[in-house]
Amino acid sequence: MPSDDQRLERIAWISSEGYGRKVVVAHDICTKHRLEKYGGHGYSYILDHIAPRMLYRGFTPEGVHDILVSNPAEVLTFR
Repeated sequence: MPSDDQRLERIAWISSEGYGRKVVVAHDICTKHRLEKYGGHGYSYILDHIAPRMLYRGFTPEGVHDILVSNPAEVLTFR
């Protein structure tokens, strides 16, 4: 399984190729040991840890917003 840094590297490459508006990231919590209370990452992991790392790696604030907000809103909109 790729590390978070490897995933971010791939997302950066995909974005640099012009497909940033197609990227959606997600995670799930399927067992209680994944909750913060039990030592896991918890529900806020992407917002608390991944988004700041994206900015540190050179993603623009707009690019992060697209990947974390706009793109999922587009994908999850029923027409």
